[in-house]
Amino acid sequence: MAKKALRIDYTVYSPNHQPGESCRDFRTLNKAKSAAFGLGLGSRIYRNFNLESKRDKILRDWWSSKFYWTWTGHSFFRKIDPSIR
Repeated sequence: MAKKALRIDYTVYSPNHQPGESCRDFRTLNKAKSAAFGLGLGSRIYRNFNLESKRDKILRDWWSSKFYWTWTGHSFFRKIDPSIR
């Protein structure tokens, strides 16, 4: 039986992101914060959870945390996404 692991990654959305547009994924929060800083005020970072096998094959779709971070220009402010339960 293949070993299963929970992988955490981070998705960065631009301030004016529309459904269907691309977004960027990062393995570490520091890299995601750097990308959000570069995109400007209102950028959002979501934490995603992926169940994967030993060979990096994703077994189940990702799901997201109910919290996300928004870049305010001075710091990252944590908010709750009401659409995610």
